[in-house]
Amino acid sequence: MIGDTSLRVDVDSFAGAWKAAGAQAETTEKNRRLAPELARELADAGMFKLFVPEDIGGLELSPVEGNRLIHELATHDASSAWVSMIGSTAALGAAFIAPDISADMFAAPSRITCGIFAPNGRAEQDGDTYRVSGRWAWASGSANADYIGLGCLEVDAKGAPLQERPPRFVMVPREKITFHDTWHTIGLCGTSSGDVELDNVEIPVEHSYTLATQKPWSESALYKMPYFGFLATGVAAVALGNARSALQDIYGLALNKTAAGHSRALAEKSAVQSALAEAEAQLRSADAFYWQVLENAWQQVSNAADITPEARADLRLISTFAVRTCLQVVRAAHDIAGGTSVYKNHPLQRRLRDAETMSQHMITNASTFELVGRVKLGGFHPKMQL
Repeated sequence: MIGDTSLRVDVDSFAGAWKAAGAQAETTEKNRRLAPELARELADAGMFKLFVPEDIGGLELSPVEGNRLIHELATHDASSAWVSMIGSTAALGAAFIAPDISADMFAAPSRITCGIFAPNGRAEQDGDTYRVSGRWAWASGSANADYIGLGCLEVDAKGAPLQERPPRFVMVPREKITFHDTWHTIGLCGTSSGDVELDNVEIPVEHSYTLATQKPWSESALYKMPYFGFLATGVAAVALGNARSALQDIYGLALNKTAAGHSRALAEKSAVQSALAEAEAQLRSADAFYWQVLENAWQQVSNAADITPEARADLRLISTFAVRTCLQVVRAAHDIAGGTSVYKNHPLQRRLRDAETMSQHMITNASTFELVGRVKLGGFHPKMQL
């Protein structure tokens, strides 16, 4: 996959950072965050500016190109890929904030960003600034981020939401943020996805944007992609990479392990052969479906067409299907490994816990199927978060 000649970047320039992420995967999980040096190495390689406009120093890759790189990183370490995915999709905001501001905010050397688009904050405008308060969970990558984008509802002086105003995202420098160490989880432990909080913090209006009504200053087709569908495909790219490595792990194990009480290697058992073939078919089917639909959606946007509700729904469909199929695949690999996989020093256990945690993210959890089905049955509404 990663050898595809359609990629417009030098893949070798990312290889060192990917290898470092894999080598540090156990340490990353133990410390519940990427080491600062690793995070900066990924930033220097370009993993946080995959989707930043080229005009201000970003790579401005297509969703297909950028997600291929995220997928590859996930084969080395899902936590590193997750942090990079969240950071790079949050950086889509660079096209909505004035270039003279966003160039430093998103494309400065070694710059790291992340974001939480759930509108859990309250922003009251006072002239050229917002006074922002709120608390947000799942702040993935926050341990090393220089700026964090936070979703807010605009409110009046009494704190009542301004109904006519869409959710707004404010970019906040880390020194203005209070961090809470809440990320004690079953999986994706190394993503430092704890809570963050603001208490009446002043943020310039020009450091904020809204996706609902604001037009990007860049004319690139990239910024016409539906944001929530885009984010969902990033989650799926991580899941697909993680599952691919789980199968590679089990292939190696099956050839070398002899189960207790047996004289044959696992690879010689018909039940193992059958289970692996089924898991391979599941993964390759989800993978092919994912890349085909993502490419089709990108072509639709690239041809200056408005992306249809059906295409928006399909982005959510391929993403949720991929994440949930990958969970089944990793569970199958874990089962085949038997007692070996219960030890924390075996990568299959980490991959299973990471896959379980990905399946709970609101953008790709099981309830998304209902959203997609509603669109397919004619129930699309413009306010749907597709």
